[in-house]
Amino acid sequence: MNIARIRSYFNDPRTVEYYLKAVANVGLWESEKEILDRYFDSEMDILDLGCGVGRIALGLAGRGYSNVSGADLAEKMIFQAREIGVVLGLSVDFSQQDATRLDYEEASFDGIVFGFNGLMQIPLRSNRCRALREIRRTLRPGGHFVFTTLDRGDRLYESVFLDESNFEHDPSCNPDVLEYGDRHFETAHGTTFMHVPTRGEVREDLESCGWQWVEDRMRSEIAHERPEVEAFSENCRFWVVKKPTH
Repeated sequence: MNIARIRSYFNDPRTVEYYLKAVANVGLWESEKEILDRYFDSEMDILDLGCGVGRIALGLAGRGYSNVSGADLAEKMIFQAREIGVVLGLSVDFSQQDATRLDYEEASFDGIVFGFNGLMQIPLRSNRCRALREIRRTLRPGGHFVFTTLDRGDRLYESVFLDESNFEHDPSCNPDVLEYGDRHFETAHGTTFMHVPTRGEVREDLESCGWQWVEDRMRSEIAHERPEVEAFSENCRFWVVKKPTH
């Protein structure tokens, strides 16, 4: 699975329609409100990375956040996000961006969020680390980065992943499984890639990329979500990290 195929998936009209419905029917999760309001305030420059059609960015703007930007790999997602913003009368600056090579200047934002497990939809650990360094570059010292991941230690995945010692990449069998923890989810609107990490794996990458860990908790530990949220996304781990001030 490469970036071009992922971009194609998110540009598929069926995928765009799915995310459009989420803006209308799901909105911000209670856990997102709890975490984002704790570490961000309404006057900060906030970037919603991997914004899709703007569920988080527009949700924040609708709650009084006045300096919100949104960025996504898929240009059709960005087009729809801009259209929704106009209809709702919300001012959000949306742009097409690749998280592994962001166009933003250094220290452009006070806070960055990469919601709905978006960081883990980047193939290869080396590329995810590249994105972590880019995000750190564009964040101001002392700023917080909030993101979510699925958790390979969750009981949901006990029967999905075999013992890592038995894992062998066989190109003739599944050329898209590049690393242990990779998974391809079949949806009603196509097949999407997701890397499912362990907590330890994420902590290692954060440390190697220069982040200061603040906290991590499962969504179910933060808030009780509406049925619409639980149908939209399974339980995931929230991560909060900080760019050091020195």
